[in-house]
Amino acid sequence: MSKKPPAKPAAQERDIPLIWHIPEDLVSGYATNMLVQIGDHELYVSFFETPPPILFGPKDVENLESVKAKCIGRIVITPERMATFIELLQKQLDIFNEKKKAATKSNGSD
Repeated sequence: MSKKPPAKPAAQERDIPLIWHIPEDLVSGYATNMLVQIGDHELYVSFFETPPPILFGPKDVENLESVKAKCIGRIVITPERMATFIELLQKQLDIFNEKKKAATKSNGSD
């Protein structure tokens, strides 16, 4: 008669803290444009910086055919995670707008 191997203990669930780290040499760009593309199972979000063209006069404006938008970052994200990010972004935008509105009122600009 064979003995059964001892049962393995069940995996224990626990919260592990997340330590947010932003490298000191991380370059921050100014996102003036954004492009969202749909993949098979994910979304590709690209951020672009579009500096204004250097124009010295009307001729430069006439000759301008395009403006370059440089991709400064690209994120790949699942649709489920994107929904959470959109909610978080909207919440933070609402807070920002409320603070701006309160500051405008306190400055007497309203």
